[in-house]
Amino acid sequence: MAIMGIDIGSTGSKCCVYSETGILLAEAYQEYQSKTEGGTYEIGADQVWEGTKCAIQQAVCGIPDISAAALTSFGESFVLLDEADRPLTSFMLYSDNRGIEESLELQRQFGAKAFGQLVGVKPSLMMSAPKLMWVKKHEPELFARAKRILFGADYISHCLCGEFVTDFTLAARTAMFDVHKMDWNDRILNFVGVSREQLPKPLPTGSVAGKIRKEAARELGLPENVKILTGCHDQVASAIGGGILKPGMAIDSVGSLECITSFYKECPDYLSLYRSSYAIVPYVLPGAYVTYAFSLTGGSLLRWCREQLGKQEQELAGKQGKSFYEYLDGRLTDTPTDLLVLPHFTGAGTPYMDSESRGAIVGLTTETTLEEIYRAMMEGSTYEMRYNLEWLSEGGLCVKELRATGGGSQSAQWLQIKADILNLPITSQGDYRAGGIGCAMLAGKAAGAFASLQEAAEIFVKPGRTFEPRQRIHEQYSRNYERYRNLYQAVKMVL
Repeated sequence: MAIMGIDIGSTGSKCCVYSETGILLAEAYQEYQSKTEGGTYEIGADQVWEGTKCAIQQAVCGIPDISAAALTSFGESFVLLDEADRPLTSFMLYSDNRGIEESLELQRQFGAKAFGQLVGVKPSLMMSAPKLMWVKKHEPELFARAKRILFGADYISHCLCGEFVTDFTLAARTAMFDVHKMDWNDRILNFVGVSREQLPKPLPTGSVAGKIRKEAARELGLPENVKILTGCHDQVASAIGGGILKPGMAIDSVGSLECITSFYKECPDYLSLYRSSYAIVPYVLPGAYVTYAFSLTGGSLLRWCREQLGKQEQELAGKQGKSFYEYLDGRLTDTPTDLLVLPHFTGAGTPYMDSESRGAIVGLTTETTLEEIYRAMMEGSTYEMRYNLEWLSEGGLCVKELRATGGGSQSAQWLQIKADILNLPITSQGDYRAGGIGCAMLAGKAAGAFASLQEAAEIFVKPGRTFEPRQRIHEQYSRNYERYRNLYQAVKMVL
């Protein structure tokens, strides 16, 4: 039996096919282009579907016994469909700046605390609700034609099996979903101006949405009895794939952005998280929840360093058969820098939730090297995560075990920096495709290969190297961190 995970990202779709014994049989990735203009960030729905089809076709070639497929995707984004289920809009991404005034309208109508206690998150520009309100206000004729609204992976699930469903984790990123009753909140829907009939049916994460359509099976080279699961939020898929299944555990997912997903065995008190803007998200285990501590930059900060400052180093790395990151990692010393980097190059995530914040590099001299700036960017990103973990600790969450996944987890230098700054042991995943693994675990459970996710984790979750904090270096970082804590306000004052 083979099982498939489909990870739909903001820059491309990846398809991974695993055996029920946890062996990666095949994988494929297909990029697509987002559209950015004047603060708007969109991806064409047809682009995402075509890219996903291409990735599936490449990955499944020659594998005849695929039994189930689970999907994961970015959250908050939506697509409007007309009466014939054709896309009326592109996916409006979480980073899109439309909906600022509408998020304030939600806050004025419901009150930020009361709103958050219902849906587990403050009214925010990131969420689907204010962006839907923006479309209704600014494109009323288009909005009036919308028969359906689907979120992230829901659209791809619909293309595969024809059903209109979502899961609790994607629904929770809309700011219209009651995270206690696990249902759409009618008061918020009425204010936003959408109906239950337009929205997908919310189901528990890992539920079977339906069987693949015959036409899709033929086009993609899949058996006609493949089970298609509901989509789920990418951070939740990574947590599942990292084996985050008990309190005290968290996963640090470092992709274009960085997110630490932490486990609660029961619903936390929202007011303890309200001040710091953390969300309450239903998890895959009964009664359990997670929260997200995130920075809007992670790997994208190092990519900026590569593209804007590292042209020469890219050439040198290429001559040595290395990537830019491998090349610079090999040139780093083991000494913390005195530079401070505020990683808000695309605005600030938790606990600030400040889209107007801007990044900064402080402490530059004429002797500063690219290697120092590169290392300082890793340090700044990690200081930001330490700040988040301190806020979460005040809300009653104590992280004792941290696992790392995503592209950033391939850097031993960065993981050691994280261990030293956070004063926590951090374990890299043996397979950095935690999102794909999480989907495969869900698909395998739905196909009957595993009785539980705990059983699946014993097969699929293969921890790699553990990086232990070094006390002397941690103390040095802590002195720098005390300066970092004031950096956000200092930058705000001068901009």
